[in-house]
Amino acid sequence: MALTICIAGATAILMVSTVLIKPYINVGKIKIGLYWVVCLLGAILMLATKRISFSKVLIGITANTSVNPLKILALFLSMTLLSIYLGDAGFFDLIADRIFLKSKGGQFRLFITLYFIVALLTVFTSNDVIILTFTPPICIFAKKAKISPLPYLFGEFIAANTWSMALIVGNPTNIYLAGSFGVTFSEYLLVMLLPAIIGGLTSLLVLILLFRKQLFNISW
Repeated sequence: MALTICIAGATAILMVSTVLIKPYINVGKIKIGLYWVVCLLGAILMLATKRISFSKVLIGITANTSVNPLKILALFLSMTLLSIYLGDAGFFDLIADRIFLKSKGGQFRLFITLYFIVALLTVFTSNDVIILTFTPPICIFAKKAKISPLPYLFGEFIAANTWSMALIVGNPTNIYLAGSFGVTFSEYLLVMLLPAIIGGLTSLLVLILLFRKQLFNISW
């Protein structure tokens, strides 16, 4: 048990360290992310030291359960490919232009509008889909408008992750864990709706305080 904890802890520390210090290495013309290499080496070390058997790993990967890692991987890859396709098709540029045309009411109005649009869509779709969809238009819009994208990116990320707590469908993690433990839609809603509302509104107030200078054009 002690060796297992040591390997897991060292893997986690090294993964975070690579993200902060050197996320990628170049091998010829190929850029390789070090964070997943560290995780892979940690898993291999677990197998080599017999902390876990290969048969258990195989069962865990192929088991027909709601938390099957291959299903989760397929879901995230599908959402990523969809986002890439939309970007190549010019969808994000179109959205950014629409945002630019509608932003004459000032940055604060734009920030509030964006926050609640993201929150509403997240509740009924998925936070990952919303983040992948809205991040490119925000960056394009901020570049065209010559303003900082940080308030809008932080607002998008926090709104998507906070309001995704409201319904099971708001987050893939909600779906898999609720399905694994037999939590029904109504049971989840009754417990999580109020915390999601309070958390969402509180986070909005904190964001406004943090970015008040950019949103209200305050010079002090």
